[in-house]
Amino acid sequence: MRRQRSNIFEDGGDSMPLYAAILMLLGILLTSVLAFGYLFKVKNLISYHLGMNIAMTSAGTGGLAIGAVLGAWLYNYSTLAVVAATLLAIAIGAVFGSLVDYQTVVTGITSGVMSGLMGPMLGMHMQDPILIAAFCTLAACLSFVLLCVSVRA
Repeated sequence: MRRQRSNIFEDGGDSMPLYAAILMLLGILLTSVLAFGYLFKVKNLISYHLGMNIAMTSAGTGGLAIGAVLGAWLYNYSTLAVVAATLLAIAIGAVFGSLVDYQTVVTGITSGVMSGLMGPMLGMHMQDPILIAAFCTLAACLSFVLLCVSVRA
């Protein structure tokens, strides 16, 4: 039996609360913007291999976390969650990949496509989606911090 669709902004009972989704998305986006700002300042220290790692890690963990949050929040709107997560992950990969060269941009985009498609599946198919969304958010924020630390190491 198919569940009844509700408004996106209503609490459907089995989806993540709106305030939790907004807080997690803001945390991911704020951390990624701060990480990009720092990496942009020191982009002359970023080698080709580190740039590939930066593009793949940022698109992968960012897309996975955004997808998990959107999948848990937009449980009844799976197509919207997948498309939005994939587009955001592609954008993150392209932006972080642009720190080095075009091949790194392509690597970031490819990683963004894969993680953007996988992230919503995690959020939609877990018994307690808020836990996996919180874990993915924490992992994404820590990976952005790790990327910033790795430039100086």
